[in-house]
Amino acid sequence: MAEPEEMLELFSSTARALRVEAPDVLTAIVTQAAQTVPSAVWAGVIELERGRLTPKATLGDPPRVLDRLQQEQNTGPCIDAARDQQVVVVDDTATDRRWPGIAATAVAQGVCSMLCLPLWVDGHRLGTLSLYGEQSHAFAAAERRLAAFYATLAALALADSRRVAQLTLALESRDLIGQAKGILAERLRITPEAAFALLKKTSQDTNQRLVAVAEKLVGTGEWPG
Repeated sequence: MAEPEEMLELFSSTARALRVEAPDVLTAIVTQAAQTVPSAVWAGVIELERGRLTPKATLGDPPRVLDRLQQEQNTGPCIDAARDQQVVVVDDTATDRRWPGIAATAVAQGVCSMLCLPLWVDGHRLGTLSLYGEQSHAFAAAERRLAAFYATLAALALADSRRVAQLTLALESRDLIGQAKGILAERLRITPEAAFALLKKTSQDTNQRLVAVAEKLVGTGEWPG
């Protein structure tokens, strides 16, 4: 394990990296996790959103190969850790029988052990941080505690990224609705309030989201009402 001074510097570097826009933040986290956690050679983060799992940052080829295979099979240590919010440890991929096909691929990739930690913030499941080792039994209790620090950083980075995306979408939606109100007010010679009421009624009548009705009107000029 690294000396305390070296670890503090690595922690400081990771904290500074959190000021960078994602996905660079996650790339910095997985890179430093692999550098800091003893026996970790490769690392990756997958995001869980609306039941779908998406690789967000990887270090090395084995995580990419194994992420793709787990997506295809809809199971595996990284996926199960995210969905069940449980730490999953594979001490020896050559003898582990829980995910035979994935374990065999891991062996072929030179991965002998895996550590998959769930990512969560405020009770929301966000994904998994996974570490991969070239030796069996690579991740003992001390390594797991250290890896948990990086899992916390990765969870916060993912949560911030989602928050920014939601705010951006909300602003874009408000702008679209504003434009649609203007078009209706001009076209029908009605007030903005009446135009908004018409948008809402059309949304309800056509069973479409309000922003979808506005987007169609702004983009094509067509009115479904």
